[in-house]
Formats: sequence, C-alpha cells, structure tokens
Amino acid sequence: MVRPKALKWTYTALLVALGVGIQFRNSFGETSDSLAVRAYHGLNEMGGGSAFFLGVRNNAVNTTWQGRFDGLYRRSLESQGDFRSSGDFTGHITRSLRRDLDLLAIIQGDYYSFENFTGPSPLQEQLIPLPTNLSPMVSSGVSPKPMQRIERSLVGIGGAYQPLKSLKLSLVGGQQWERREGFDEKGLSASFTAELSDLVYKGFRNDFEVYLEREELGARQNLEGRVTLNMDKRFTEQSADRLSVYYRSKAHDYHVINGNSIGTRTDSEQSLMNRLSYDLSPRLGLLVDTEVRGSTHQDQSPVAEATRKEVNTANGFTLQTRGSKTVGWSKLNMDWGLQEDATGLKRERGTSLEGGIAWQVQQMDSLSFQTAVRKRQYDTSDTANYDDRDRLRYEFDLRYWHGFSHFFTISTRTQVTMEHLVYIYGEKSDQNHWNRIFKLSPEVFFIPYRHVGNLARFEIVANTTDYDFEFDPAFIKSTIYRRYTANDSISWEPSTGWSISLEYILDLEDGGRFLWNDWIQQLSEQYHTQQLAFVVNRRSQSGIIINTGLSFYERKGWQYTLQTGQGNVKTPFLYLSRWGPLLQLMYPASSGLRMEMNGDFSWVHEWNRENYTIVNLELRAVWR
Repeated sequence: MVRPKALKWTYTALLVALGVGIQFRNSFGETSDSLAVRAYHGLNEMGGGSAFFLGVRNNAVNTTWQGRFDGLYRRSLESQGDFRSSGDFTGHITRSLRRDLDLLAIIQGDYYSFENFTGPSPLQEQLIPLPTNLSPMVSSGVSPKPMQRIERSLVGIGGAYQPLKSLKLSLVGGQQWERREGFDEKGLSASFTAELSDLVYKGFRNDFEVYLEREELGARQNLEGRVTLNMDKRFTEQSADRLSVYYRSKAHDYHVINGNSIGTRTDSEQSLMNRLSYDLSPRLGLLVDTEVRGSTHQDQSPVAEATRKEVNTANGFTLQTRGSKTVGWSKLNMDWGLQEDATGLKRERGTSLEGGIAWQVQQMDSLSFQTAVRKRQYDTSDTANYDDRDRLRYEFDLRYWHGFSHFFTISTRTQVTMEHLVYIYGEKSDQNHWNRIFKLSPEVFFIPYRHVGNLARFEIVANTTDYDFEFDPAFIKSTIYRRYTANDSISWEPSTGWSISLEYILDLEDGGRFLWNDWIQQLSEQYHTQQLAFVVNRRSQSGIIINTGLSFYERKGWQYTLQTGQGNVKTPFLYLSRWGPLLQLMYPASSGLRMEMNGDFSWVHEWNRENYTIVNLELRAVWR
C-alpha cells in the first residue's frame, strides 16, 4: 500500500496545480506584481505550475514576496509511474533606518520531491466528487522505492550599509533547516556581500562584488566564496577595452549513502575575458578577444576520492571593414582545452577561419555571403582509449533579397555544410564519415490587395552521411535524409481592429540507406505531415485582444522493407491526428491590472491507442 501521507501530498499538489500541467517558467526580474498558473493534461500525464511576485512599499518598509511551484504526475506504462514536484519561496523585508542604513529580514524555503509507483494508479481516475479532506479515494499503488524529498528553509536577519553611492555592504545571519536522505539538520547560516558599482577611477568604470557564505549544519559545513570584477574604458571614440574576472570556490559536505560517514565536494572556477576594439582607419576596425577558463572538481569521502581539472583558453582576431554599400568581416579563432581525471589526460584544440560580406547592390537589392573553415582535434593519453579524432568542417551561406516593389519581394538562401570526421586509430576507423547538408530556402511576400498579405516559404533539405569504409554491401551504414517544406500564410484585415489569418504547412520527409558512389537511395521510411491554423483576431480601442480559432495537425508514416520477389514494399506504420480550438485573451484594465490567458484543447487520434485529449491552459495577472 502507498503511504497515506505521501498520497495525500501527491493529491493535494495536483489539485493546487489545477490538476493539469507539466512545467511553468517565470522570471521574477519584473517590478510589477504578478500571479500566473499553467496547467497541462495529456496522454498518461498531468501536472501544473504556478508562480507569483508581490512587492509592497509602505513608507520606510519595503517587502517583496515571490515563489513558484511545479508538479508532474506521469504514467508512461500501465505498471509504472512517478510523481515529482518542486517549489521555492522567498520573502525580503527591508526597513530603512536612515538614508544609508537598512534593516533586512529574509525568509526562504525550497523543496524537491520524487516518488515511483508500480501497479494500478495510486489515484482514482474519477476525481468527482472531491473528498473534503483531500485524501485519496483509492490507495492501490505501490511505491517500490522510498520517496526522495529534499527540504530547505532559512530565516535570517541582517543589515545593508551604503556609505557611498557606489558602495553597498550587506550582512545576513540566521537559522537554517535542511532535510534530505533521512537526515534532519539545523544550524546557523551567515553571508556577507560587498558591491562596488559604477566607480570611475582614472577613466576606468569598475563593478566589483565579493560574496562570502558559511553554513554550520551539525556535522556538515558548507562554505562558498565568490569574487567578480568588471572593468571597461573607452580610450577614444574608436577604441575601447573591457575586462571581466570571475572566481568562485565552494565546499559542500554531504552524507554518504548507506553509511554514517560524511564526504566533501569542492568546486572552484576561474575565468578571465577581455575584448579590445580599435579602429585602424575610418573604414577598418580590429577586435581582439581573449578568454581563459579553469575549474577543479574534487570529491572526497572515506570510500572514494575523485578529482577532475579543466583548463580552456580561446583567442580571436576580427577585422571589420565598412564601405558606402558594403560591410565585411574576417575572423581567426584559436582555442585549446585540457581535462584531467581518473581516466587520464584529454586535450582538445580548435582553429577556425571565418568571413563574410554584405552588399547593398541597389535600394531594392541586397546580397550577403558567409563562409567558415573549422578544424578540431581531440587526443587522449589513455592507450586503451581509441577515441582520438580530427574533425574538419566547411560552411557556406549565400542570401539574396530583391524587391520588385514595396508590395512584392522575394528572397532566397542557400546553405552548404560539409564535415569530415576521422578517427586516428584503426580500431575505430570504421566510423570515419562525411556528413553533408544542402539547404535551399526561397521566400515570397506579396500584397495583392489592400489589407491582404501573403507570405510563402519553401525549403528543401538533403542530409547525407557517407562512411569512408563499407566492405559489406549487405550492411550499408551510409544514410540520406530529405525534407521538403511548404509554408503559406494569408492575413486579411476586413476592418479596423479585426484580422483573420490562415496558415498551412506541408512537410514531406523520407530517409534510408545511401550508396554514394552509385548515387542511389534505398528508402526505409517516409513521412507526410500537415498543419493548419485558422485564427480570428479582435483588438478593441481600449487594448483588449482576443485571438480565437482552430488548429489541425496530421502525421503519417510508412516503412519500406525488401521482400523476395516483391522488391521494396511500402507499409503504413504511423498515424497521428490532433485538432481542436485555441483561445488567447489579453485584457489591460485602466486600474493597472493586466490579465493574459492562453489555452488550447485538442482531440488526439493515434494508431494502437485509445483516443485522448490534450489541454493546455496558462493564466497570468500583472498589476502595479
């Protein structure tokens, strides 16, 4: 039997997530208050997410609250399933004591939970009527493994002192609780931050930050230090330099699984980046980029010890030219990397030469061309490792745009990519191959009548993989993939505030074995895909936007098999269709409230499955 407490939390989390939804992503960088909920329900899975941001300012007290929740229940097979959820919450309270001194209070919490199930679903599929105590109506599933759950919380208090406009010092200390892997721990936590921003010294603008943190959780200790420096200066109108330096070190103690000992993970990272820009003449500029990165990762415990070191460096030199109708550039880039761990020493080197030019032939004609040659080498010190290899890559990109008038334009793009992979040792030389990609993409934009626009895009792609050594004609590894795509969309504005759009996409794909020398393709699979979307848009004078319509998707697949006396026989093996309504609403209220809603509902038919539905729903409210 599934633990009642675990199922109760599972059931509650799904209801909080509106019973449907996979994942919600939100950025709390905005200053406006907001609340958002995302929901999803598909085949054998449902979940949801929510997020909020709230800021309140009352005289000298400023508070911000933000949090998120994500939950997903998935049952990919009849006898297996899992439920995972995560969330975090952060609250900041700031009380201004005087102009340069603030009192801070912080409340933080986050958690992660994961549980596997076997047997029948632990939740009854018919959830109506809902039980008042939110307990599961059926508890028939079995959890084969203990629930994995990590919980952390912190309550802290501190202060922020800003003696200068460009200098700010913050100190926060508090009580921390952590629960994971069967251990309940608590202890003290303290952090210190020093920020120096927009400090100008001898023409250099400086941003500097130091961060230190220490956690004492019983027998465990966590230490972290971070230093960031950014410097930039403009020497003249044509020349400038920017330097960035970063260093971070963190030591984290952890409990060794199935043991009473404690291990320590130590990570350190360093980086230095510099860009110098200088104009050699009014039409010629130079960019010099330098980057150095290094890191060390060490894991020490009574039962094992492992260390990994990495060093990477890159240098680039770019020349830029400017003319009345042309712009050109060329770049030489060189990079080098090293990694050392228990398996030995690994080295990687790369060199590339790139260039491009854009030409405005006439007012309604433009042409651009880009090309690159790249080479990479990978070597190992382990004599039992035959993964040493060289990679050579060629890239070509040609674009042309022409306008017959402001109502009729055409453009085309041709791309060619060729890459040769060669393994140094004969033990893996059978994997040496050429990969060639050819792509042609024309586009036509046409306005035949007033308020009517038509955009047509086409694309042809051929992707071939040709192996250098193929000795057995019955086992050809070389392959070819081809795709033709046609995309046509029409939009019409019958009156002010109204628009109607219709879009159709057709994809034709096939793939199979490829005999490069004979230029023969032996088909193994083929696909036809169609997509159709019809949308009516209404925008009122007050700013209310409503988009409603229908969408349709269909994909068919066939397999080709060689049969004696019949040749290559074509057999259908895949069919999937999906259609349904969609709705989008944006409502900006005069009071500063803005509401957004995106949703769609689809009926899905798939071979060898019962028909099912997919529901997507996202609600968002933003206010000031």
